[in-house]
Amino acid sequence: MKQFIRGFHHCGLPTCNMAATIDFYRKLGADIVFETVVTEAGQPCRVVHLLVANLYVEAYERDHIAGETGAIDHLALLTDDIEGAFAEAKRLGLPFVKEEIGITDYWPGTARWFHLVGPSGEHIEFTQG
Repeated sequence: MKQFIRGFHHCGLPTCNMAATIDFYRKLGADIVFETVVTEAGQPCRVVHLLVANLYVEAYERDHIAGETGAIDHLALLTDDIEGAFAEAKRLGLPFVKEEIGITDYWPGTARWFHLVGPSGEHIEFTQG
């Protein structure tokens, strides 16, 4: 899989208090680079991308969160060959959350992605776009 990874892209952070999350990361020097509302499970979900130095934090609203160490939902790795990375993950027998390449069009442009499940239940996203 190494040949398909171009770098770290973002971490996904569920939050039940978006205002407090934005305030906290702004105190760390973050800027909001993108904000939208999407629909998930029939409900509106506010999504805010914050940039802290070279780290993107994808904060998104949830009614219930872990609220403890380990609460980050996923780490995303950047690829420029999503189909190749997907095929290699399948060849290696890595476990998928869903064995398909998803499409997100709320970010400026379109992103294609898939999630793997690590041995501790963590999600590793491969993203292109």
